[in-house]
Amino acid sequence: MVTSLADKLKLHKQQAAETYRRRKHPFVYFRQHTQIISEILTTLWQHFFAEQELCLLAIGGFGRGEMYPYSDVDMAIVSREPVSDMLQHQIAAFIQILWDIHLQPAAKVGTIDELCESARQDLTGDSALLESHYLCGSRQLATELIHQLDLQRDVAAFTEGKILEQSQRYTKASGEASLLEANVKTTQGGLRDIHTLLWLAKVQGLPPQIHDLMRNAILNRTEARLLLSCQKQLARIRIELHLTAKRAEDRLIFDLQTQVAENLGYVDDTNSRASEKLMHDFYRAIKGVKQLSGILVPMLRDRVYATLPRVVVELDEHYYQVGNMLAVHNLELFRHKPEHIFISLRIAQEHSDIIGLAPKTLRAWWAAAHQQVNEAFYQNPINRECFAGFFRHGNGLTHLLRFINLYGVLGKYLPAWEKIVGLLQHDLFHIYPVDDHILMVVRNMRRLAMERHSHEQPFASTLMHAFERKHILYMAALFHDIAKGRGGDHAVKGVADARSFAKDHFLDAEESDLLAWLVEQHLLMSMTAQKEDIQDPEVVARFSNQVKTIERLTALYLLTVADIRGTNPKIWNSWKASLLESLYKAALHYLNGRQSNRQTAILDRRQQAMHELSQYQISESQQRELWHILGQAYFARHEWQDILWHLSKIINYEQQPQAHSQWLPDTNTLKVMVYMPNRPKLFTELASVFSEAGMNILTARAYITDHNFILDTFILQFPSGLSTADYLSIQNKTELALNQFVNGNLSMSAATPASLSRRSRHMPIAPRITIDEEDNPGWYNLHVITANRRFLLANIAAVLSELNISIRFAKITTLDERVEDSFLVYAPHLADTQQQLQLKNALLDQLLC
Repeated sequence: MVTSLADKLKLHKQQAAETYRRRKHPFVYFRQHTQIISEILTTLWQHFFAEQELCLLAIGGFGRGEMYPYSDVDMAIVSREPVSDMLQHQIAAFIQILWDIHLQPAAKVGTIDELCESARQDLTGDSALLESHYLCGSRQLATELIHQLDLQRDVAAFTEGKILEQSQRYTKASGEASLLEANVKTTQGGLRDIHTLLWLAKVQGLPPQIHDLMRNAILNRTEARLLLSCQKQLARIRIELHLTAKRAEDRLIFDLQTQVAENLGYVDDTNSRASEKLMHDFYRAIKGVKQLSGILVPMLRDRVYATLPRVVVELDEHYYQVGNMLAVHNLELFRHKPEHIFISLRIAQEHSDIIGLAPKTLRAWWAAAHQQVNEAFYQNPINRECFAGFFRHGNGLTHLLRFINLYGVLGKYLPAWEKIVGLLQHDLFHIYPVDDHILMVVRNMRRLAMERHSHEQPFASTLMHAFERKHILYMAALFHDIAKGRGGDHAVKGVADARSFAKDHFLDAEESDLLAWLVEQHLLMSMTAQKEDIQDPEVVARFSNQVKTIERLTALYLLTVADIRGTNPKIWNSWKASLLESLYKAALHYLNGRQSNRQTAILDRRQQAMHELSQYQISESQQRELWHILGQAYFARHEWQDILWHLSKIINYEQQPQAHSQWLPDTNTLKVMVYMPNRPKLFTELASVFSEAGMNILTARAYITDHNFILDTFILQFPSGLSTADYLSIQNKTELALNQFVNGNLSMSAATPASLSRRSRHMPIAPRITIDEEDNPGWYNLHVITANRRFLLANIAAVLSELNISIRFAKITTLDERVEDSFLVYAPHLADTQQQLQLKNALLDQLLC
């Protein structure tokens, strides 16, 4: 019997899958799949329990009739009396056969009292039993259990519990993985949110089908059509995920996105890949569910408390506050007076105890906004003044912008915005679609202005509190990436949008210029800090001359901090914070009139070093000998803090190889100096030592003394997720390995290129290599952009060493799974274009292997 049932199940599953692949109708698939499982269970039940006073209920997704290819088969076996040992063995044999025929049973077993107690203790279990559907056995027993469950279930407690559970699920699913490889079932706006809506309806005695909810005036026709469309889209994707993965896989993981997209009929074209189209439609579907949840969850909750008195506060002739929600007296207000589409939001913004629009008000607001927000609406100065006022007021701005973006109003009001909604960024470091990233930047900017968040970024928060025109910073955050996806330089193209907005929204000339400049130059500070040597006075001078004013400098610094923090949590770290802060302070020093050039900086550093060494009774003759060894360029290439550290270790030990480190306080970084005789491939081997220790190189400053020793200084980043005690342990191990290395007691084998991550394989980026000549003959800047992997820097250094190219400074910018590395190299033979071509080809061979 087992073999025949297994064969029957396999055949019918194949037929259901084939029918689905032809018609792409998820509800037909559910019906066919659920039916065959029900038939098999009924057949087995008759074989095992025909004479027993038991019943079998389908519960959960099975009871709902929503069975995906590899879903668990949720069921409840109900007994009149406590289950005996003999019956327990029979039930175990029954369950085992289900496993043997390749079903995945998830069974609850017990008496009515036991199952009711289980439901009382477990909200998830109670939700599954709410879906109970009789299959076979004693119908009377099934009826009694369902009746008892309905009697004991506290509708208010169930409703509040499901809303809390939903909120906790959102919090749990807010990490990077849930954004890049979203779970179709549990993500915000996913299938579980639809289930929650239907549970909240069913627990109140309403029929849990979308069409029936429309007939009961819970949904209107438009909402029902949207919810059904979203449910179908999400169900199609989940079915295809199961079929493609051949397992219960609910995540849109990179390894499956392309195949799932192709199976669903998406095709590549010149503008986007099939997988991008799939993800775009997926985000549209979950957005629709989120829109409806914002109306229906509060509405269904309000029904539970409809008989209780409400606290109502009249605000004006049009509006009143009920609880913490804003409501209108006349639901036709938004249609007859469209300016109230924004006025209502302004009122909510001005009342900190209002968290949103009441359900019926929100429904009327959304319907009117969908029809009324157009060019005529935009041209109304009342609406433009109101929209600009959102930014001037500031409070609740992030919530407000996210709200109008969710309901499509922001894209209707600003057509340029509509083009970036759900736009994915395949650059291996942005984890949010463009619109979500921008709103995250606005959120970060707002947090800098709020006293209760000052502890997050104390230096930036202090500047923000003192900045007068905060509304311009919020507007710059909104517009800084608005031109993405149009081709070309989005920063330059965004300027026209910013200026047009400024003119239409009554900004004066200075405000307009500042906004446009911030949009155009929003990458200037991050690029300078992360790719150039900000210890070089000429770099600081060049940057400062582009910025021109202290107001611009402060505004750009704040926008840069907010932007990087809103890109990817893995990218922002204490080292980047210190780099930006150092550049800000150096530029502020310059703009305040305390300029210095490279020659004066060299003299200042040397004088400081001489003064400090004199304090330690180092004679002038020893100092002259040390300056002779280090060479003239040493003071041009190092800041005085590093100079003092180096000299304190080297003095009197000029011929002794050594390595030292110091943990930089309040950061997750380690500064390392390596002093040893020069030889080929040293930089490559050092990079391998650090990679073996799990350390990420952020900055490398290579220097060769006049007596042919290297004096290299590195800033290394500790692995994430470690404690201070872990840092100290890794520091000790790293310093031990380095001293073994510099003394010839640690051999290093060639670093084999590591494999790319799944994300990098799914979203490949073509390596970009550029070579720019410096003013000084023989010096070049080499820039490499490629996907990140372990030992990458060692592999690049090995290529440079093979081609007799000497690295003198390296700025390593790791952007999650993408790197943008810059190297200052000395290689006179690169004056020959054939040598440059050979370098590029050798690097490409290494990066693509």
